[in-house]
Amino acid sequence: MPVLKLPEWGPPPGISQTGCPAVSGRIIPELDGVRGIAILLVLAFHFGARPPGVPRLFTAPFALGWSGVDLFFVLSGFLITGILMDTKSAPKYLSSFYARRVLRIFPLYLFSVGAYFFVALPLAHQFGHWVDQTASLQSWYWFHVSNWQSAFGRDIGLLTHFWSLAIEEQFYLIWPFVIYMAPRAAIPYVCACTIVASFGLRLFFSGDLLNYPALLFRLTPFRLDTLAFGSLIAAIVRDQGCRSWLTLRWRTIASFSGIAFALVLAIAKTNEPSNQVIATFGFTFLAGLYSMFVFFAFANAGSSGPVLVILRNPLLMAFGKYSYGIYILHFPIAVYAGKLVMWLAQRIPTEIHILLWAGSKVVGIGISFGLAILSWHILEKRFLRLKYRFTAH
Repeated sequence: MPVLKLPEWGPPPGISQTGCPAVSGRIIPELDGVRGIAILLVLAFHFGARPPGVPRLFTAPFALGWSGVDLFFVLSGFLITGILMDTKSAPKYLSSFYARRVLRIFPLYLFSVGAYFFVALPLAHQFGHWVDQTASLQSWYWFHVSNWQSAFGRDIGLLTHFWSLAIEEQFYLIWPFVIYMAPRAAIPYVCACTIVASFGLRLFFSGDLLNYPALLFRLTPFRLDTLAFGSLIAAIVRDQGCRSWLTLRWRTIASFSGIAFALVLAIAKTNEPSNQVIATFGFTFLAGLYSMFVFFAFANAGSSGPVLVILRNPLLMAFGKYSYGIYILHFPIAVYAGKLVMWLAQRIPTEIHILLWAGSKVVGIGISFGLAILSWHILEKRFLRLKYRFTAH
């Protein structure tokens, strides 16, 4: 995996010199593997155009790819809350956090939004490819609040995936103040209350899914429990007693969450996140399962075992390292790849549609990965190097 050369004063909390996540100064390569799984789930789902003749047996394993975002949320809550807890007594706690967050998120994001509105859209209009329906929505993307439109079906197709980034940025606008004001011993209870409140809101508004299918999936208050599950694990691993308790019981919790989520799927008879049962109980059980996966990767880092070996696979870790760039850049590729697949499917024998379907996934994911590497080296890492000027202490 490519190694980022950093200034001699070393890495900040949350990242190592290899790009791997670090928790309390401890490098955790396995968490990059978890991140790699999350982005591969998303990619498998979005590069999912299924030509006629491709059996559902082949596409079924990718049907829950939408949950890759949930895994991202849990992992993000775990890492970011850990950083906040470790630095909350530092003199530059807030200014350091926000400066470093801006340097990580904004350069590529703003470049992408600007490229759409100031380059792609004018060119498309110039050649008469589509009508401008974006004027009233543009500001929602610049200010990271697009999910408050897309949740109600008002969206820009090529930028629709930015809803999840919007949720994270809104959460982390407020969460540092919550962690700062809450006594350390109270943080697990704050996380638990957030989980319960978010779940309760989804139950209360679940009837609105008939009018707005994406409402519970994309609106910030309804997704806070997934982030809070990760935050809860971050608080637990920093308390010896709680960590010992969870070490003895994480398998039981994971089994219960997994079985409960499977029952939800059986009751719903679908895997769509817009289903009422999945969007209420399913999201919470899935977050519980993913939080145990993150805890497992953290608590057993460096140990042997087939799952841990997979998480330390260099290719999977590389996908984790470049996951932000992949996520930002992949969706327009997936949209046009899907159109190309369907166009080709009308012109080639049905017998080779399976090869077309599989090949489009491999090529599309490969292109997304390659562009993310270019983005990292041309743009992102130059801003990331500036993070070391904004230490909390």
